[in-house]
Amino acid sequence: RSGTLNVPAIVGFGKACELATKRIKLITNSSEFLRPLLEEKLAQMGATIFGRDEKRLPNTSYFAVPEVVGETLVMALDSAGFAVSSGAACSSSSEGPSEVLKAMNVEEDVAIGAVRVSFGPNNTEDEVQRFSMKLENIINSFRSMSAVAI
Repeated sequence: RSGTLNVPAIVGFGKACELATKRIKLITNSSEFLRPLLEEKLAQMGATIFGRDEKRLPNTSYFAVPEVVGETLVMALDSAGFAVSSGAACSSSSEGPSEVLKAMNVEEDVAIGAVRVSFGPNNTEDEVQRFSMKLENIINSFRSMSAVAI
């Protein structure tokens, strides 16, 4: 009746919050190791890592590879079995360089190459190693073709 609290839903919501808190800690703990590992590999490839020295989400790396179009890189990585995205998560439906990167004063020729990688609690160091090797192979093949370079 009106005014009666839904006690089972309240208890369920409390349990869901408890589980979500544990999951966030799990993702944060694994990402705090995996993201720096990936970003070290990216730096070795000459990638620009956006916000690298800033406080940011622990499970996300946002980068651009010089002279490589982000969308083209995303499609190649997708074909290789890696799920990544170009642009910021908040602008996935818009075309062109990310408004976030524009606001950060990132030059358009760099911003157009942006790719975002996110980690989950089940990602492993081996997956980061395989991703890095595949990424390097793709970049090298792109650089040998003029059609995909900026």
